[in-house]
Order: sequence, then C-alpha cells, then structure tokens
Amino acid sequence: MSRTLGYHLVKSTYGQWLPGDERGHWSDAWDERIGYVQPHMLHEGDPVRKRMAEERIKYPPVWMSDAMKSAVTEAITQCVKKSAGGLLIKAATIESTHFHLLIPYSGRDIHRTAKWLADQTTKAVHRGTAHDGPVWCKGKWCTFVFDESHWQNAIEYIERHNMRRGLGRRPNSFVT
Repeated sequence: MSRTLGYHLVKSTYGQWLPGDERGHWSDAWDERIGYVQPHMLHEGDPVRKRMAEERIKYPPVWMSDAMKSAVTEAITQCVKKSAGGLLIKAATIESTHFHLLIPYSGRDIHRTAKWLADQTTKAVHRGTAHDGPVWCKGKWCTFVFDESHWQNAIEYIERHNMRRGLGRRPNSFVT
C-alpha cells in the first residue's frame, strides 16, 4: 500500500466554481428518486445546470481584494504557528478566486484541518475588511498525494501561480 506524502488542498471563493462550470465540476448531482448520481466524479460542463446554480446563489460571487488576500495569508500564518509543528505547508498561493496549499502528511485529519483553515480565514476576512458575506464555497478539492513526482509537480504548479503574479516562487512566510 502506498504511503500518503501529503495533500493538495484547493478552496474556491463563494460563487466561483458552480455546478455546470465549463471547466468541469465535482458537484454531486441529486435526483429525488434515486439520490446521488455519479458522486465523486468529474462532470462535464453543463450550461443549463450552471444557470440554475447561478440563480440559486444567495450572494454575489467573491473576488478577494488585496486586503482580503492579506487577511487570508495572515490567518494561515497564525494557524501554522498555533499548530506548533502539526501543520506544515510546503507550497501555497492565495489567488483572488481560490487558494492552493500543499500540506505534508502529519497524521491529522485533513478534512478537519481544511475546515479549520476555512473557518479561521473567513473570520480574519470579516475582522480585517469590509466584506461580511461568505468567503468560501461549500466543500473543497483535496487530492491525496502518494508519489514523489506528483508531489514535485504540485509544488511547481503552485509556484507557477505565484510567478505569474510576479510574486516569486514562495511569497508566503508560512511556507517551509
């Protein structure tokens, strides 16, 4: 059995990656008679489903301002410090519509960790900016990484996000 090296965690801002998105989506399709249809599968884009999702959202889609991104960065920094070595981050980018974190395996429940990070970053955005609505979408995208080449590819992918924005490979102080 392969050993888990870590996780590639992605969290999108509210309203940015809706069911039906043309890039594909992971949203579970629900049917009242048969329950979930093809859960945990990448579904193709569907303009009708996307329109329906857009009609159901309660708040405008969120694009994080520089102040919001700074609040998220500071909150993640504090989470790493509070965890006393339990949370390490090997690569990160905080974009206006999502973040990517590459987290080494530590034995902690990654789903609880992701929820904690979302909670703490939301509180930081609400405390530090004028934004008072939802920050993140429901759920997350989390890939378990089992081999070294996948791990290296994830680091390079995340660092390219930062380079494209002119920030250098590792602009965040919480990245070890």
